[in-house]
Amino acid sequence: IADTYNPDDDKIYFFFREVSWEGNDKSIVSRVARVCKNDVGGLRSLTNKWTTFLKTRLVCSIPGPDGVDTHFNELQDVFLLPTRDDKNPKVYAVFTTSSSVFRGSAVCVYSMMDIRAAFNGPYAHKEGPDHRWVEYEGRIPYPRPGTCPSKTYDPRIKTTKDFPDEVVSFIRFHPLMYRSVHPLTGRPVFTRVRVDYTLTQIVVDRVMAEDGQYEVMFLGTAEGTRSPRDVLSLRQNILDPAPTPILSMEMSSKQQQLYVGSSEGLAQVSLSRCHLYGQACAECCLARDPYCAWDGNTCSRYIPEEQRVLYGVQSNSTFLECIPKSQQARIRWYKQRPGSERLEEVRLDDRVVHTARGLLIRSLHPSDAGAYVCMAQEHSDFTHTLLRLTLQLVTHGQLDGRPKPSEDPAVELRHGAESRQRYKDYLRAMSAPVGTLEEYCDSLWLEKRPSRVRGKGLGVGKWKHIQDMKKSRNRRHHRERKDNVEKQERAVRTAEE
Repeated sequence: IADTYNPDDDKIYFFFREVSWEGNDKSIVSRVARVCKNDVGGLRSLTNKWTTFLKTRLVCSIPGPDGVDTHFNELQDVFLLPTRDDKNPKVYAVFTTSSSVFRGSAVCVYSMMDIRAAFNGPYAHKEGPDHRWVEYEGRIPYPRPGTCPSKTYDPRIKTTKDFPDEVVSFIRFHPLMYRSVHPLTGRPVFTRVRVDYTLTQIVVDRVMAEDGQYEVMFLGTAEGTRSPRDVLSLRQNILDPAPTPILSMEMSSKQQQLYVGSSEGLAQVSLSRCHLYGQACAECCLARDPYCAWDGNTCSRYIPEEQRVLYGVQSNSTFLECIPKSQQARIRWYKQRPGSERLEEVRLDDRVVHTARGLLIRSLHPSDAGAYVCMAQEHSDFTHTLLRLTLQLVTHGQLDGRPKPSEDPAVELRHGAESRQRYKDYLRAMSAPVGTLEEYCDSLWLEKRPSRVRGKGLGVGKWKHIQDMKKSRNRRHHRERKDNVEKQERAVRTAEE
């Protein structure tokens, strides 16, 4: 996973569980570790071994009322859900308890930003008579242990073999970070306790349903059941049981298929099973399956329509039209800012006004740009999306269409003066009688001609030939132009001499 735009900073992440000793206490903990992709080992120490390996603890627990948390210590599976930012995918992880008395499973969601923050934090160090892990407060060598070798940071350190000995020695005895990584929500998003199965596999699909975006989890168990789980509406739907444990699961969002592997073979399951919800609209809606929607006749796979784009000019007004079909529906507007995945309800004030036919923005600000969603809520709490569009803002600078200023002010000033003078000459020529414009063009060409002569000029014979061709096209001014031509020829000969 890339940390920055520099490919030398790319890191490989590992998720695993291991036995940890703290004093005389032995426990199983879950870890996330990372190592630089360009790590080739040390020169004198840690030869052919990683010199950038760091690890920290993954915490998945339910806070207790008395301050004692219920921990799910054993990591079973991990799934990375891509986001708009390739450097920050969501991390879904399945955990189980290590206690033989209390049996349960949980799913926790982590942010890559929180994981990076833990690796950029303090190191752990064993100290005291009972050898407890404490925060290391001593001197940290340069470059910081765990940093990838890159010419951007230090041209002298091109590979991990160029690390100073004290850096390699430090990371050899301090591979553990002091701060742990906690879930985004502070607790699991899904738990199953006191049941006859344990969760072992997970894949996640992001679905655009009629009433918004959902993240659907497909969970596999050691007992062989497969279940999709909707994170937002907190519901579960068991698809069908299998007699053997699930060993692996892969998903194809493009094909809309889930592939489940066991010791008996490979099974292919469609992500959408809308035909199971009956032939009635109420049954289809009450199923609350984000893959399905009522199309007027049957419960079928929901395919989102293309998103509309609306352009607005800064400081001008714009109107987002959204008319509900039901007179009893309550309209709510939500906004998704660029680069964010969270929907926020639009705040109404004197500038942003909600009308019976839509949303009126009287004066557009740059912060108004983003995706807008118009949702209708019935009295039965049934919510569906009426409109989804993207508002893009056109600023005043884009409307001006001014050319990029020159880096040299003198050049820009000279060009501006020449443009103004030629414009004045053009207006004078256009206001003169017919034929003057052609004379003006000839004289302008001749004014530029002497400055372009460098030792060899245009032959007089060729010049006369051009003038003769022009004379044949305009007989009325033959006599006056002949005098002018003779003067101009003398000027050309003088310049050539």
